[in-house]
Amino acid sequence: MGLEKYFSWLILLSWVFLVLSFRVNCSEVSLKLLRTPRAFSNRNFAKFAFQVLVSGNGDICADCSTYCKLDDHIPSVCASGEILYTRLLDGNHTFEVCTNGSHGAGCSRYNWTVDTIPPTAYITAPTSFTNASNVSVNISFSEPCWTQGGFGCSSTNSCNLLVYGPGQVVPNTLNVIEPDLKFSVVVSLSTRDQYGRVVVVMDKNFCSDSAGNKFKRTENSRIFMHFDRRSVSVDIRTQIPERLLQIDRETRTVLATNRTENMKVYLYFTEPIVNSSTEILNSLNISQGLVTPISGNSLGERRFGFQIKGISQMAIVTLSLRSSLLLSRQGTSVAPVTPVTFLYDMQRPAVSLSTTSRMRTCEEQIPVWIKFVKPVFGFNSSHVSITGGHLQSFQEMSRSIYIVNIQAREDFVSVSIPENVTGDVAGNRNLQSNVLQLLHYTVPSISQVLSIFATAAFVVTSFAAGLLTVSTASLQSVENSLSHSGICIDEMVASYIAS
Repeated sequence: MGLEKYFSWLILLSWVFLVLSFRVNCSEVSLKLLRTPRAFSNRNFAKFAFQVLVSGNGDICADCSTYCKLDDHIPSVCASGEILYTRLLDGNHTFEVCTNGSHGAGCSRYNWTVDTIPPTAYITAPTSFTNASNVSVNISFSEPCWTQGGFGCSSTNSCNLLVYGPGQVVPNTLNVIEPDLKFSVVVSLSTRDQYGRVVVVMDKNFCSDSAGNKFKRTENSRIFMHFDRRSVSVDIRTQIPERLLQIDRETRTVLATNRTENMKVYLYFTEPIVNSSTEILNSLNISQGLVTPISGNSLGERRFGFQIKGISQMAIVTLSLRSSLLLSRQGTSVAPVTPVTFLYDMQRPAVSLSTTSRMRTCEEQIPVWIKFVKPVFGFNSSHVSITGGHLQSFQEMSRSIYIVNIQAREDFVSVSIPENVTGDVAGNRNLQSNVLQLLHYTVPSISQVLSIFATAAFVVTSFAAGLLTVSTASLQSVENSLSHSGICIDEMVASYIAS
């Protein structure tokens, strides 16, 4: 290693001496480069050939020593008149050859550029999703690509920008932003189709750079454009249970819950939305409570979840969405959606029992009214607890009022509704009712016979009194009639005598 280093330094000193000698002394020696690479080369190697000439008469120097140098590397002996450099990096390079002999010293230099990278182009558009009919496309080349005519677009069928799908280039919109580097052109999207996809891609090998590298198409030389002019809708879904109720002779779906964990709302869009979760939150209106976002999978910006909090024990809550504030990625406004209304109720339904009978009664049939403070569901006769009697009938007047008839079998009759046997629309189970207690007694048979006789006697007496009243009234009527008739005759006789 020490000898090699010493030899390298010796060559370097000789090279410096040759250069200085060439600059100081007038030399009869000249160097002629016979072979060089192109000034702009797409090859990563270079081969040089040269001759050492004497006295300008074309004689070749036989005893001249030559040294070759590439860029800033250490010079090397190149006595054969040829040298090859390989694995050159892209960029500017300098080759220098010098000679020294009995006829003097001389040097020759050559500069060139290595460029092995082919030119490419980057295609961009304002958006990959649109509902417009025309989209402007920008084309930017990595370097000037002007040979073979360069980029051009004279007609739809003769354009270096290719369009696949329901669309085409509009040639007369070609705009040269920077010669040989930047262009723009409009791509027209089909108006006959409501939606579709268009592929815009550069042509192949239509130009070369100054080094001779042909144009190469890369991933950035292609874009996809999706157009969709269909309306965008949203579906508001909740985890609140549904129940079918008949209201005003119409069957309706009612949402009701008594659990805060059920009060989650999800918005499902038919197309991805560009709005953030915060922007969607600001577009929600709620009649009571607060709405907060829920983290989770958005299904490609199609689903957004929210939690409703801060509602009192019982409330009717309406949630609406200002859909006009939301846009799909195509730029289409979201269609209006019907608000969601639900009942939040944590109060358990109370129930009371009453009867039209006295608390001490001898009636065989005892009617009992069952009244809940609000409608309940699933309540039936098996939920009525009876002691000392038997249920004869069960009638539902409404979801909150029921009537049962109880036949007494013992002296003491007790009726009640246990707790948790039925529930309201929100799922709250009922409270226990009051206990209705009645004392039932029976009338002896002899008492019944005496009562019948007494009643019959009262009826006979009443009938006789009625007949007597009618007879007296009839006699008085006859007497009055006769008296009236006598007066009339006397008046007729007096009138006749006077005449």
